[in-house]
Amino acid sequence: MIRDPIGISTRWWGPYAVAGVFILADFLWLARGLSYPRSGYEVWALNHGIYSDIVKLSVNHYVRGAHVIHPLPYVHDKIEYPVLLGFILWLPSWLPGGVASWFAAAGVITVAATFGSIALIRRHNPRSAWWLAASPALLLDAGINWDLVGILFLVAGVVWFGEGRYRLSGASTAIGTLFKLFPVVAAPMAVSALASRWWRSSALGTAGHDQTTVTDAADDGAKPSVALARWLIPFTVICVAVLVPFLAVARSNTLYFVRFNSMRPQKDSLWAPLGRVFGTSLFSSHNINTASLLIVVVAVAYGAWMVWQAPAPEQARAMALATAVAIIVWMAVNKVWNPQYVLWVFAVGALTAMPARLGVILGGISIFDYAFEFVLRLPDQPNPYNWVDYLTMLARTAIFAVMVAWAINQLRALVAGSVPSRPQGTPARARA
Repeated sequence: MIRDPIGISTRWWGPYAVAGVFILADFLWLARGLSYPRSGYEVWALNHGIYSDIVKLSVNHYVRGAHVIHPLPYVHDKIEYPVLLGFILWLPSWLPGGVASWFAAAGVITVAATFGSIALIRRHNPRSAWWLAASPALLLDAGINWDLVGILFLVAGVVWFGEGRYRLSGASTAIGTLFKLFPVVAAPMAVSALASRWWRSSALGTAGHDQTTVTDAADDGAKPSVALARWLIPFTVICVAVLVPFLAVARSNTLYFVRFNSMRPQKDSLWAPLGRVFGTSLFSSHNINTASLLIVVVAVAYGAWMVWQAPAPEQARAMALATAVAIIVWMAVNKVWNPQYVLWVFAVGALTAMPARLGVILGGISIFDYAFEFVLRLPDQPNPYNWVDYLTMLARTAIFAVMVAWAINQLRALVAGSVPSRPQGTPARARA
């Protein structure tokens, strides 16, 4: 057995310590931008490599001259993110101390969310927690936006599904969807798994068996129909309870994030080199929106179909793998790429216990990605380093393709019945 030379991989506090130091270092670095929290912050911060959406949006929405205002998100104000994220931006604005205290609050929330993700991942495969805890992206990108909070809800939705805690899984997936949208891809996978069990139990019943004896072994003996309801009801209730009041009061502001993202030009995405080769008229913003949506829908549909076909004892892992495929494909074809998005890929790598070498490669690429975005590219100067952007983009897409291929191979093995060997601690079936 190969021993850990520094002795931290087997200690429970190791991932938390490394992640905490990384996040603290990033927030302290970005806090240098608090010395210039007024108009013109974005260009100034980008020129100095200390840009954060948290600071920018706090200033834009809540600072007016020498005064602080508190417009209610989506009712009095439009924000370019789903509903719940607006409130994590708004609530700190009530703290005394101005932008500095708001930024510190965001740091505390980010650390708590990251620790929560690590704790959930460690429950079934402790070593996989290093995918997230030791990621260079955690050191470089943690303070740019609130992605790590959304990641917590994605991780919770997948892990709790694997444990048969369907109410919590459905609720977490709904909250994550309303916070950062990306976790929505877990919903079709969960529904497909539980619906397939219900379908199979119904088929047994119509074939002359006693249907009442067919239960979901992952959920304290509950019938598959009950397990499906346990997942769907919290998911639906939370989505309706949060969205409907805001849509009724301020529909335009509530849906602003949809319009905002549809109108954004492509940035550092796979579509840029394609546009240069085939022409920008073919790869217009509208066409990119349509193409990327279709690709993500196909990936989600494929994942849901594979989960449907997987044996019930393997559907927990199939759900995690299919969610990983959908997330990585979404990141690969997204019209806008920002360096912190790679944190989502590290998270699903941890959830599915992907080979560590893929994480190491992805970590190296994320460093170059950050260097181009915040070191080499200056908004008010000509950029002679576009070739770095293209090389990073191609390398990022290549590693995403390898990760997707790995996950698909695992899914196909599950469906075929030749289950690949799991990392130690990964559950063979969902647990109650």
